[in-house]
Amino acid sequence: MKKLRLFLFCLLSGFFVACSSSDKNNSEESIDGLEIIKVDLSETREGKLSEFFEPEIEYIWLKDDVEDGLLGRELSQIFFHEDRIYVMDIFGCKCIQIFDRSGKYLNKLRSYGEGPGQYLDFDGALVRNEEIMLVGVFPRKLMWFDLKGGFLREQKVSERFGAAVYSDREKRYYLFNRASEAGQFFIESVNESFEDTVKAVPFDPELYYGSYSNRNSLKSFNEHIYFGQPFQDTIYIANEGEFIPKLVFDFGKYGQSQEEMIKNEENLDPLQELEFINNRAKLYLSTIWYVTDSQLYLSASHEKKSYKIFYTRDDRKTHIIEGELVNDLNESPHRNIFYHQLSEGKVGYTIPGKTLFKSLQQKKADLGQEGFEEYVRGKGKNFAQTAFAAKDSENPVLIVYTVKK
Repeated sequence: MKKLRLFLFCLLSGFFVACSSSDKNNSEESIDGLEIIKVDLSETREGKLSEFFEPEIEYIWLKDDVEDGLLGRELSQIFFHEDRIYVMDIFGCKCIQIFDRSGKYLNKLRSYGEGPGQYLDFDGALVRNEEIMLVGVFPRKLMWFDLKGGFLREQKVSERFGAAVYSDREKRYYLFNRASEAGQFFIESVNESFEDTVKAVPFDPELYYGSYSNRNSLKSFNEHIYFGQPFQDTIYIANEGEFIPKLVFDFGKYGQSQEEMIKNEENLDPLQELEFINNRAKLYLSTIWYVTDSQLYLSASHEKKSYKIFYTRDDRKTHIIEGELVNDLNESPHRNIFYHQLSEGKVGYTIPGKTLFKSLQQKKADLGQEGFEEYVRGKGKNFAQTAFAAKDSENPVLIVYTVKK
């Protein structure tokens, strides 16, 4: 990793010196397939949702009109499959709730227990061949269920994998394993029969990896598999079981020093270390990012200030937005966060129904009665209808954005 960074530094140093001043803001270049993403916080600006997303924002209230449909606040994974929404709640019911695309509760996958066909915990899920595969299961095993949540089979494994994706192009599974010492690897890749194991991305004792969950470290888009870890600067792409660097952040003087993070881990207690990360750390790859053929997005912070970093891959430009994006799509006042990569080209996040309704009330206060009535008949119609419907609900509303191609 360090040799790669040194190579990039040397190569980029020569390249950027050769750039004319007119090319300064378009200096992200591709070197031997690498996409270099230069991040300079002196170039921050205001941004609009319409720059990066299609016009329509979709609101889906995950209804709680039956007791089984109740959801907790911290939903670790949400994904679409055909006409269903799968919501993973590992902190509450330790189950996957299944809704239709209108938000109506259908059923759940729950098999809690200590016996065969049961789990005490799990950390991720994927859908393939009309089956749901659970990973990160304790006790250590992989488990398969039908799309309605019925148990099918299980297979014991030696590791407790924390995330998994499947490559249709390569016909291989990629599974994340939390490595912790030299000689271990973060990724294991196997074929459809769970044979032909290839290990990739070795643990480097000279790097800091932190203690964040890595359930969001593997991403799949358009038959490509991507891998990125918190506190690093590189996102890799899979190639026949191996991972090669693909997208590299050049944070420059704004990047967080690995040496400082390792020193903090050795000398600070956990609360002090967390305080540093939350309030004083510089830029690093966080757990909130998505990638498509057209965009890479990273939610980042630098010494407590929040930034949204978009990299548009067709023109290789970096867009650094401080704070919130201006919502010029429907002018709703709620925050815009892109926590879940829901399916190819769809991203979003959840907000409790009651909280969404408060946002609507705020909009009404800002516009006045006459302006508000005009708003809910026009661009605010979907927002208003969903907020009214969910106004008494603690269950989340899923807010969905479509990434521009």
